[in-house]
Amino acid sequence: MDLGWLIPVLTAVMIYACICCAILKYNILPNTFSFMGPCLMIKTTHTGIFDKLSRPKRLLIAYGNLGVILTVISSVVVTLLFVLTAFMSLIIETEPIAPQNLLLIPGINDYVPSTFAVWFALIFAMVIHEFGHGILSRVENIKVKSAGVLALVIPIGAFVEPDEEGIAKSSLEAKLRMYAAGITNNLLVGGICILCLILLLGLVVPGTSPYVYGVYEGYPADEAGVLPGTVIFALDNTSVSSLADISAFLAATKPNQTITLHGEYRGTPQTYDVTLTSIPQDLAGSVLVSGSDAGFIGVSFSEPSVITNALHTLMYPSSPAGAAGSLLTFVALPFSSIAGSAALGFLIVDTPDPAILSAPFAGFWEIIHILYWCAWINILLGIFNALPLGPFDGGQMLRESLRSWFVSRGKDERTAFSICRSISYVLVLLIVIPLIMPYLV
Repeated sequence: MDLGWLIPVLTAVMIYACICCAILKYNILPNTFSFMGPCLMIKTTHTGIFDKLSRPKRLLIAYGNLGVILTVISSVVVTLLFVLTAFMSLIIETEPIAPQNLLLIPGINDYVPSTFAVWFALIFAMVIHEFGHGILSRVENIKVKSAGVLALVIPIGAFVEPDEEGIAKSSLEAKLRMYAAGITNNLLVGGICILCLILLLGLVVPGTSPYVYGVYEGYPADEAGVLPGTVIFALDNTSVSSLADISAFLAATKPNQTITLHGEYRGTPQTYDVTLTSIPQDLAGSVLVSGSDAGFIGVSFSEPSVITNALHTLMYPSSPAGAAGSLLTFVALPFSSIAGSAALGFLIVDTPDPAILSAPFAGFWEIIHILYWCAWINILLGIFNALPLGPFDGGQMLRESLRSWFVSRGKDERTAFSICRSISYVLVLLIVIPLIMPYLV
């Protein structure tokens, strides 16, 4: 097991512990720093910004009502997904999840890179989530006592602290709008970012030359140093401008024949002399050339238009089922791209060769990365906060709804709290089952 991630984690924990000890020992800025268990709260009581942002009250109340509906739908959908995942883990053997991948920590989680785009999106998502709670609190005339950031080694959340007495006096509808506001903000911003991605990616112009999509390890191209992403202009002295040209050329070659590959990699001209081998039996049906007599270069080729076509399919689904598939593909993209399927990796962290995909202006791909991660993190943060689980917003909405229902019928509210605890225990079990099953089978 690779434990290279452990040293930076331990270093960060030690630095965080030293800072916390110093704050406690010297009582540094007690009105700004406080602790909630091991978490450091950095807060301010200057919350006037929520008063200013809450002025269009009718519009925000309608927004809050829509948010309640979205939250309920998200809660049902994500709960069903956890049920399905737990069930599938009982009947299908899966690989264990590495410990570092259980937390959304950029650079530690294998699938979430530590880049400016990711850190910006993470902090931005937490801030707008809490701003939603703060703004709707003021809309419902609930005082906001403080606001700030919650840290446990790294920032793990933002928070607003509504007045508990004000919440208790509010109607059920007001409470539900306030609790749902953060989720609504996240889902709205995620949707806006996706729309911006659709508009901007429509400006990308595909190149006209084929390129190396992948290199088979241990085969001629790999031994010659050919890299994925290399744009191909010619094979020997034969110009190629399509996959059909490459296929026609390679069909006329033989094993042990040496060919010269002419191209460029990220703007640098490249020439490779590659001695072909026989087509392996297990790859005969998957390589560009058919027939067992042709030479094998050890490369899978593609064309820039394949990428733009994939983007079009992802961004412009033709049916509701296609839209659901696009959303799942969008969410799963970090796991597939960083695991090796880099066809759409440029949405996440890569900057494609201009000869493959030409950007309309400087800094274009940096903007794409920010928009992608803002969409990804906001959507996931919003959906998971909708879970009817204990401290989550969805859990608090369920608790208040059940409490109101029982109290209105003259029954003990403690029954509602017991039901909520039972639901939380079941959800925790559903989350844990897929994590532990790989170790039990």
